[in-house]
Amino acid sequence: MQKTNFLETQTILRALEYALARGGFASNARQKQTASTLIKSMKGSASASGRYRQLMTMLKKGATLKQLMKTAGSSRRTIFRYLNHFEDAGVSIVLEGTKYRTTD
Repeated sequence: MQKTNFLETQTILRALEYALARGGFASNARQKQTASTLIKSMKGSASASGRYRQLMTMLKKGATLKQLMKTAGSSRRTIFRYLNHFEDAGVSIVLEGTKYRTTD
């Protein structure tokens, strides 16, 4: 299994979005199409990056462990791994009652 780093994947996604928005691939249609496809893939729930984004959205509002597991289609252990990745990236997460949420 490949290790995925939240901060790295989000940085790559943002860089691709920025380059595409600024016309960075204007001279090469194939690169532009590849960048667009990669962005779409990274935002989808089938990718780790997409699951990070979904979980982060839920954590901003507050979510139970079961809700996080259902949304990500992941086990309890995997959700805690994702939460650790967020914390390693500097995102502060707290447990309030039964809901996890970000403090940012």
